Amino acid sequence: MGDERGLSPVIATILLVGLVVVSGTIIFTWIRGLTQESVIKFDQNIQLVCGNVEFEAIYSETDGKIDVSNTGNVPIYDFQVKLSDTSGGFLTKKMREYPGWTISGLNVGGAVTIDSGTLDYEEIVLTPILAGTAQSGSQASFTCDEAQYGKVISS
Repeated sequence: MGDERGLSPVIATILLVGLVVVSGTIIFTWIRGLTQESVIKFDQNIQLVCGNVEFEAIYSETDGKIDVSNTGNVPIYDFQVKLSDTSGGFLTKKMREYPGWTISGLNVGGAVTIDSGTLDYEEIVLTPILAGTAQSGSQASFTCDEAQYGKVISS
């Protein structure tokens, strides 16, 4: 009975402070992940600029070429290419992964033909990606919402 020992108050305090610091760090990281740094283009939030993007795209099944033209007044940095197959699966790529895409993107009034090879997919959806400036001053890209701004070019 005389051999019973407990935690000393100093060790208990150190453990409690450590627990609070770790918990605070986890909560801070989680909250920071919820807030997205806004990206600006033409002095407005880039999400609003997505509504001004206009483009035409045609896929030729015979030679696997995708013709894209920027008919709007917003330069398009890149496209997200979503390839859906008959089983419900899909593959997402960037247009710049295909030969023929220019590194600067598709300027206003510009057109490009991409050789995508023979794509054996049921549906191809192109969603514009815009370039803007983040709050930190660095260049950032933003993918517009596929449901609103994605365009099906084959089915």
